[in-house]
Amino acid sequence: MVKITKFSKSLGVFGKIISIIPDTTEIIGKGIDNGRPIVEKYMDQKQAKEEKLKILDNVINLPVEEARQHLEKQGFVVATIPVHPDKKWLKASLDEVVIMSPRSGKLPVGSLVKLYYVTYDVLEKSQAILDQENLRTVERNQKIADTFDSFKHIKLPFGRK
Repeated sequence: MVKITKFSKSLGVFGKIISIIPDTTEIIGKGIDNGRPIVEKYMDQKQAKEEKLKILDNVINLPVEEARQHLEKQGFVVATIPVHPDKKWLKASLDEVVIMSPRSGKLPVGSLVKLYYVTYDVLEKSQAILDQENLRTVERNQKIADTFDSFKHIKLPFGRK
């Protein structure tokens, strides 16, 4: 022991560092041993949470009843809601799911899934929206054409046509 002390003293600061390495490794080992149960508990909780998650399938473009039954069989709570009229729904079929919330992915079993679908009323109102837009476009184009026609009858000075 006397030789080790003399050796560490002759090395100075570096010797002091070498002399505390055994104590430091012992402290680190105890810290790891004490932290292991915490990490294991966290990992167990994470695994239990992952086991409760279920993959939510994408049911967009399916008939609403078929989509509802499929998701309920998987353990989700399903609400079916008619979508608001919009011209983009004119390409969809009657009772077709066009939006789902949340989107597909992993969710806890029993989560609420909202399915928005197209009804006959939505299709009618969407068609009316499109017809109104087309009428406004035709009226605007007619006004532009009338404006150009009115300029055709104006005679320019200095012999220009």
